[in-house]
Amino acid sequence: MSSPPSPPKSMRATLHAPLAEFTALTQTLFLSLAPSPTRPPAAPSSSAFLACDAALAAALREARAHQVRQRRIEALKLEVLALEGRIREVCVVLEKGRRELEGILEEGEERVRGIEQAKKGAAPYTALLSYASILSTFTSAPPSATPLAADQRAPANFRPPFPTEEMMRKGRLNEGEPLGTLAQTREIGRPPTPSVVPPAHNVNQGARPADPINYRQDYYHREPVTADVFDLDLNPDLDL
Repeated sequence: MSSPPSPPKSMRATLHAPLAEFTALTQTLFLSLAPSPTRPPAAPSSSAFLACDAALAAALREARAHQVRQRRIEALKLEVLALEGRIREVCVVLEKGRRELEGILEEGEERVRGIEQAKKGAAPYTALLSYASILSTFTSAPPSATPLAADQRAPANFRPPFPTEEMMRKGRLNEGEPLGTLAQTREIGRPPTPSVVPPAHNVNQGARPADPINYRQDYYHREPVTADVFDLDLNPDLDL
């Protein structure tokens, strides 16, 4: 059975091992050189110092490579954080677009439902044509119609696209009898007396007005108008 792999050493432990060995060798060397009443320890060999120096150099090279990799890792961490921020912004934009798209889809569904309802309640084209023929009398001329020239007469059955005065004076729906013009259409009271025509004057004598004396006599000799014409009493039984 193979033994389980040992956990990797940390960089601190890798550097601490050759340094501790170098410290022990140095202390042993100094103890062997110092005078002492007892027998001093044997001095370590030079090969032990060389091996310790090689191990320390290897540990330093490994530490340098570790520092390079660590700086690379830190740069990658910053890049990852920047990418994460961009991803968050993209997610926010996507969420906003999703909400807008949902609103557009809901509006489109409402329009589709309205179109379906309009199709179900559509009027037949025959009714539309008949209604258009009724409205054509009171609307503008079609785009294909050419206006009449100044010296061109309208046909006998020509009906303008707008209601004429005669149509408006007729009854409802242009089916009643035409009404009269504005103001009175019949005489009320006594007919007016004919006006007196002044006599013609000679051109050589020049134009002069009528005799003021005769004009005044004609004015005062008019027949009086009876009071019954302007009597507005609505209850004549109360007259005293």
